[in-house]
Amino acid sequence: MKLPIHLAWGVSIFIALQWVGMVNCPVKGPAQTTQLHIGLYARSITEPAGRKDSETTLNFLLKELLAAAKKQHRFNITDIKAILFDDIDGMRAALLLGDLDMIVAPPFLISKYFKRDELTMGFAGVLHNGQPDSILLIARADKGIASVENLSGKKILLLEDDELTEVFIDYLCLKQFKKSYKAILSAVERQQKASHIILDIYFNKADAGVVFRGAYELMAGLNPDVAKKVMVIESYPSKSRNVSFFRKDYPYAKEILVLAQTSFKEDARTKQILEIFRTSGLYPFNVEELGQFDEFYVDYQKLRHQAGLLPLTRK
Repeated sequence: MKLPIHLAWGVSIFIALQWVGMVNCPVKGPAQTTQLHIGLYARSITEPAGRKDSETTLNFLLKELLAAAKKQHRFNITDIKAILFDDIDGMRAALLLGDLDMIVAPPFLISKYFKRDELTMGFAGVLHNGQPDSILLIARADKGIASVENLSGKKILLLEDDELTEVFIDYLCLKQFKKSYKAILSAVERQQKASHIILDIYFNKADAGVVFRGAYELMAGLNPDVAKKVMVIESYPSKSRNVSFFRKDYPYAKEILVLAQTSFKEDARTKQILEIFRTSGLYPFNVEELGQFDEFYVDYQKLRHQAGLLPLTRK
């Protein structure tokens, strides 16, 4: 059963949950019970055409993990499921109502729409080579685009429903030209998949685009000529396209995090799955690390103000 690559580290989290039930750690007293409902922001987790298949696959995996965990004595997670959300506000409302115990979404959106005291420690996944899944501005090597100042009058491709990548290109244009990207570029088109953006630039259907490093490296690995014809112009250091956080009072957040970094990393089956999905593992992602995106957004709003543009509404 094949999942979109954006689900790779999500699968890793679920395997880590299996370790919660499988690792032999002496615990005094009877097994405790709890639920684990995981909310995932669908627009960045699944490809749009594969939403139904992805949700079915995720819940199939979770049911298998739950069955394995019930046979053990460390934790007894009696109800575990994945729920996809198209609306980040709906995800936050579900978290506040206690319907969710963990969220998985882009860190920029979590920074904007969730309060820090609603969340506790979480995970992030990095690429197979250990690099962060940074945002990249890419361009054809033969278009004379050596820097942002060469973007004027060019055609650019952006990901659909990805706020951070759009803010990133707008930030770069505001900083360089004191104008929004919409006033600088000759055409802006949206694509559902980063691979389509890279291929369209490669085949000279567009001049530039914004993608994540993982997609770029995957395409360059499949066809080394991509790296020669499609160059990286600028980047923004985002550790992972998606990160996860437990709700503030989830009882086993710390234990799951510790197991994911210890016993989980030594499991041969886990390593094989991580290899398939080009990710090296799960790493702690603290709530405080969202501050990077707060600062970036504040700087962005200042640039809009200096350019005489209305500020974007921040919830």
